[in-house]
Amino acid sequence: MRNFVTSMVLACCLLAATGTFGQGEGTTFDSKYNAVLSKLQSMGYGYYSAKEWEDIDRAVQELVTDAAQRDDGDAFVKAVVIKAMVLSDMRRQHADAVNELVAARKKVAKMAGVDASKLFVKQAEVLAEAGDSAGVQNVIAEYKASKYYNPKPYAWSGMTQPGDPLLVARPNATTGDSLPLTIMEHAVIRAKSAPGVIFPDATLTDINGRSFTLSSLRGKVVLVDFFARGWKVWEENLPQVQDLWTRYHPQGFEVVSICLEPNAVGLEAAGLPWSVVAGAPSITRPLGIFGQTTSYLLDQNGVIIARDLRGQDLAFAVRHALSK
Repeated sequence: MRNFVTSMVLACCLLAATGTFGQGEGTTFDSKYNAVLSKLQSMGYGYYSAKEWEDIDRAVQELVTDAAQRDDGDAFVKAVVIKAMVLSDMRRQHADAVNELVAARKKVAKMAGVDASKLFVKQAEVLAEAGDSAGVQNVIAEYKASKYYNPKPYAWSGMTQPGDPLLVARPNATTGDSLPLTIMEHAVIRAKSAPGVIFPDATLTDINGRSFTLSSLRGKVVLVDFFARGWKVWEENLPQVQDLWTRYHPQGFEVVSICLEPNAVGLEAAGLPWSVVAGAPSITRPLGIFGQTTSYLLDQNGVIIARDLRGQDLAFAVRHALSK
């Protein structure tokens, strides 16, 4: 679900960059769109019945159908992006999401004055979740060759600690830049740390002066937790991680917490019983982590099981991995 919320933040950035709807019928669509979005966000983490998924699928499809019947290209793009989010971010049906986005791109290409950039971006994000970095690169190439690519200057910095604003900048930009392209290039990095990929090794030194490598933890199920004090999501999830460590550490569950704060001091006060590291640029840079809290659950071979699991999803995944 975190990926869904993140996707919505990026989609809002793109909406600001590419324009919004007018009044009239668009206002009615926006009301339905916001109602669906509110429902999705309220679902949070957990498991839902077939009936609940049917209701969500029906509501989302009604948005797509309504926009298509009115030939409202902007509304159609928004609705398809939401549908892809449900398929990929919530239901892990990446191939179905890609098919929806590709079909939507073909339809929108025939509409005058409609920007399909968000469809390209979402397709890149879906492929990143599937670990298909080559696929993301192909989408980038298609976007740059499309009529929608319009280089604009942006900057990406900040988010080094709670409260810092996010500024977006495409790294190594030369002749031009664009926000959609920036997000897609970040997706290339994310694809390299998707489930099924071996997590990068690194030599770390914890706050007690003990040096170790992540590969030395092979044989254990490991949660690599990137955090910053003050981030609500991390603080709310911490008691559960502590409980999981207490219960399953004797069975081979380990946690490594890596602080993302630029000048982290006083980390000892948290009293965490596992290894705590004050910064690890040798990992954060390759993974494209820019200050946001995130976590990776690794199996006994160092392969990524999942990212950003919390609540019962994390507990189930830890138990399942330890049972193998």
